[in-house]
Amino acid sequence: SLKKLLEAKKPVIWAGQGILYANATKELKEFCELTQIPVMTTMPGKSSIDERHPLSLGSANRTAPKPVWTWLKESDVLFAIGASLTTTNYGIDLPSGKFLIHSSNNAEDIAKEYKTDIGLLGDAKETLRMFIDEAKSILGESGRSDDTSIAEEVKQVRDEWIKEWMPLLESDMSPLNPYRVVNEINQHIDHETSVVTHDAGHPRDEVMPFYVASVPFSYIGWGKTTHLGYGIPLMIGAKMADPSRFCMNIMGDAAFGMSGLDIETSVRSGLPITTVVLNNSTMGGYNHSLPHAMEVYGAGNMTGNYAMIAQGMGAEGIIVEKPEEIGPAIERARKINFEQGISVLIDVKTQQQMKFSVYDE
Repeated sequence: SLKKLLEAKKPVIWAGQGILYANATKELKEFCELTQIPVMTTMPGKSSIDERHPLSLGSANRTAPKPVWTWLKESDVLFAIGASLTTTNYGIDLPSGKFLIHSSNNAEDIAKEYKTDIGLLGDAKETLRMFIDEAKSILGESGRSDDTSIAEEVKQVRDEWIKEWMPLLESDMSPLNPYRVVNEINQHIDHETSVVTHDAGHPRDEVMPFYVASVPFSYIGWGKTTHLGYGIPLMIGAKMADPSRFCMNIMGDAAFGMSGLDIETSVRSGLPITTVVLNNSTMGGYNHSLPHAMEVYGAGNMTGNYAMIAQGMGAEGIIVEKPEEIGPAIERARKINFEQGISVLIDVKTQQQMKFSVYDE
């Protein structure tokens, strides 16, 4: 299997949540640097590798950075590790015609959904350790680390992708564009000391490609169905697990309607979190699937002052209506979380956005 990877013209590593569970993030980084094989992560596997790394392609659900789509399409050999490769409407499918090497600690995963050329049963950390040792015996101790051609190719595709999206990432439109919100969060959050999660629906599709996860377990990826509202209890759990972290969930107003009262749980439990509500006053996307109900009955329309609701539960509420208010709101929220021990809700007035980072043609 390693020989096939090293001989491949354009290999790619598909890293799943098992990398995190096996504490194999160091091994993943060492192996990709040794072989100069780029890495994409699944939605649950996000943060398995620092997404600022030159060989990181990014993380995928049904949306993904353009480098992910490019390498999946053009690759000849795919090495999936720590992933079940379960097909889902909320993830990217493996394109046909790939030589597939699949490593999992569950024998039922292998060849479950895709024709597998080589199946490897075992712990992700131990498997990568053996791959590293064997690669060094073939390539030498430094491997291909001096060859920067792949990293340069990744950078070129990523730069083109970011340039395409920059009008939305830096948009000054009002109500706010959700991609501008994600971009501002990226610029004003301390990635190394925070835990962030999205919510199901459009916030997941908008946040996943553009939010940069750095250290392991700094992002919790989930949402293979539309179970709205899970982000709040997730962050309460994250805060309980590590009180030193700044814990933030990003959700839509529909998701807030499902579990928003759990902010009171965080207040009562003394587990301060920050919730960012992308408040676009609608159920995102349903104007396409339920056009009659939306037009005639306003089925997806929502109203409410969520900052005021949060205040009624003992949290702090902040309303954001201008792009320049996002960064200060995040910094203020962090300060309130740690200095006052109070949860914060940031009610961001946004508009519905129907453009997504999908390049499947």
